[in-house]
Amino acid sequence: MLLLKKYKGEFTPIEVSRELGVTNKTVINRLAVLVKIGFVEPNMVKERIRSYELSFFAKENEKRIKKLLK
Repeated sequence: MLLLKKYKGEFTPIEVSRELGVTNKTVINRLAVLVKIGFVEPNMVKERIRSYELSFFAKENEKRIKKLLK
C-alpha cells in the first residue's frame, strides 16, 4: 500500500526501508516477491538492480488494488 501511495516513480529499497523502519534486506526480499507477481519492475544497471518502479499493471489498477487492500 505504501508503494502505491508514495512511490509513483523510481524508488530504492533503502528509501522504503527507512520509511517502514525495517532492514534493507527485508525490503529486497519483499520486492523480489512483488517482481515475481508483476507489481513492481526492477531497473537494472549492468547486472545489478539499482532501483524499482511500479509496474504498468499496478499503476493502471491502483484504485482497484487499494480497494481490495482495505
